[in-house]
Amino acid sequence: MEAGMNRIHGIFFEESNLTLGTGHTQKNQKLKNYCMANQIDEAQVKLAFLGDDGEPTGIEITMPVDEFLKRFTFEPNFKTPKAKSKEEKVADKHSAMAEKHRERKEYFSAEWEYNKALKIEPENIRANFGVGTLYMEMGETEKAKGVFKKLAQVEAIFEEENKHIFNEFGITLRKTKMYDEALANYMKALEISPQDENLYFNIARLYYDKEDGSKAQEWLDKALNINPDFREARQFKDVLAAAAKKAKTGPTKSPEE
Repeated sequence: MEAGMNRIHGIFFEESNLTLGTGHTQKNQKLKNYCMANQIDEAQVKLAFLGDDGEPTGIEITMPVDEFLKRFTFEPNFKTPKAKSKEEKVADKHSAMAEKHRERKEYFSAEWEYNKALKIEPENIRANFGVGTLYMEMGETEKAKGVFKKLAQVEAIFEEENKHIFNEFGITLRKTKMYDEALANYMKALEISPQDENLYFNIARLYYDKEDGSKAQEWLDKALNINPDFREARQFKDVLAAAAKKAKTGPTKSPEE
């Protein structure tokens, strides 16, 4: 925040929670809404909101200084997202069309659109991940595994801007029992986001699926060291404790994602 005459000036963000799904599939995702803030007088701050590309959206508001300071946090290291190439934009367009077909369960049309995207840009993360998970939905596990092995070699998936994808990618690899690939994915992800408790939790889930309760416990403890209020991790610890007690009487229900 620039200190000229102690006025607010710079890039700030407000963090909000987005709830996705319902019931057992419900998940909370944290979102950051960025803006350029400029204090216009002693009482008011003008906010110009930024889009995903880092460019102004045209939405501007003013709010009281005290309210702004309560809601927004200064971001000194804000980086404008890399501009997409022409090929990436076209590939994303085909991926978006594929996702619409997929929502309507038009799987073969979705596959066709994803493959068009991949012909244009073979390493497109959105298209590769999309077609891989599509094959899982279609029951074509071996095809899916082939796509995921290819995607694991695309270094761009581990860039911070793709964090939401590499976390989902790790979960998908685990569900397809590609444990070594999933663990390698998570370890790379931790290099980028070492304070993301969800990554530690997902590694614990991986070891649970491999029936290694002690390793699962170890990674859960790491998650809780970062966020002691991590409810799902504490519930998972209860599951592990119950599994240890009932090891000889049958499997314990796995925790939800």
